[in-house]
Amino acid sequence: PETLEDFTVINGKEGHVAPSTQSDIFFWLQGIVMGEVFDEAMQIHRCMKQVASLVLEQQGFDYHHKQDLIGFEDGTANPKTDELKVAAAVIPQGQPGEGGSLVLSEKWVHDMDKWVGIPVHCQEAIVGRTKVENEELEGDAMPKNSHVSRTDLKVDGVAMKIYRRSAPYGTVQENGLMFLAFACELKRFSSQLESMYGLTEDGMIDQLLNYSKAVSGSYFFGPAIEDLQEALNG
Repeated sequence: PETLEDFTVINGKEGHVAPSTQSDIFFWLQGIVMGEVFDEAMQIHRCMKQVASLVLEQQGFDYHHKQDLIGFEDGTANPKTDELKVAAAVIPQGQPGEGGSLVLSEKWVHDMDKWVGIPVHCQEAIVGRTKVENEELEGDAMPKNSHVSRTDLKVDGVAMKIYRRSAPYGTVQENGLMFLAFACELKRFSSQLESMYGLTEDGMIDQLLNYSKAVSGSYFFGPAIEDLQEALNG
């Protein structure tokens, strides 16, 4: 794809940083039976370790029906129909990489002790949605530095929609969100990240950054199935 590039460090406002841990190849496995997922992961690792070094491995899980560990549903802003999901995530025909997707992968570590120490109404203002009903705040109730406000964007009149497929991860000692998203163009990721880290005209940061820290960041290209099969068979 013409817009594909390495993920670069984002030095945001108030000392917040999104690090670059750009690597070369990314495998995403998903399944209900973890034993089967593990077997597949081991098979990939046995093949790949002959030519590459593993730099990040993270197992996620479903937490209370699509919730992040902070207690809010993750992916609420995803496009609602298959047609809208394709429009947001798939590179259009006639462009290099058509039928594939640009991919953003970030590992976020939550400060859960800090998060649970604030009242629910403050959590809702930080996220921009109610916690139980999962309804977006409206009017004056929606802070301009909420997570929703910083990521629900338009650039030149085009909504920067992406398709999220994130997963919570962790143990009682370290936990957070493995953020995984797909888009038809890189600026859909970069514009949201710049807005979150205060690199826009208003200079506001996403208040969620005070409770969760990115520790990895990479961009990838996910080819169309036909192109991937052709490359593997070649």
